[in-house]
Amino acid sequence: MSMAFNHLRNLNRIHRILHHRFQPLLNATTRFFIDAAASSMPQPQPKQQPSAPSSSLKHNELAKFAAIADTWWDSEGPFKPLHVMNPTRLAFIRSALCRHFKKDPYSAKPLEGLKIVDVGCGGGILSEPLARLGATVTGVDAVEKNIKIAQLHAGLDPATSSIEFCCTTAGIFTNLEAFFYTFVLHPSLTCML
Repeated sequence: MSMAFNHLRNLNRIHRILHHRFQPLLNATTRFFIDAAASSMPQPQPKQQPSAPSSSLKHNELAKFAAIADTWWDSEGPFKPLHVMNPTRLAFIRSALCRHFKKDPYSAKPLEGLKIVDVGCGGGILSEPLARLGATVTGVDAVEKNIKIAQLHAGLDPATSSIEFCCTTAGIFTNLEAFFYTFVLHPSLTCML
């Protein structure tokens, strides 16, 4: 009994810390998308000289994740820390989204009706439980091998087979489609690094 109480107390403490740390991010992201959706007229863009597209991608990081992509779903492999913290970050995301969008967090599908994009989804470790909670999920990752692993794994479960996975960079995806989503999970929130 004491172990269960300590575990719940630790989860509550982590939730308070994460809530305090990421609440400004959640508010700013939601305001951005509300403002984008409310705008019916496209804003005139100043003419700019064409420039080479910039990217925040680090090719050595892409190669590192491509090399270990087959181990995304090995709970004892290199992604073990993500598997361990996934229940906690999922609980935080669920709680924050339910509170913000006035959803019942105790219903079977509390995220039903929400469209979420998981930027840097990797093998879909967070995308899948979000889909099981009722959200319409799109996973985005710059590593094609990660996307293939995510598609294969999600296809094994009817509850997650509807997840759409896209191999693209966050910048390109956000410029084209982000305003169609209720919420965008950014790597700083999903990985909590």
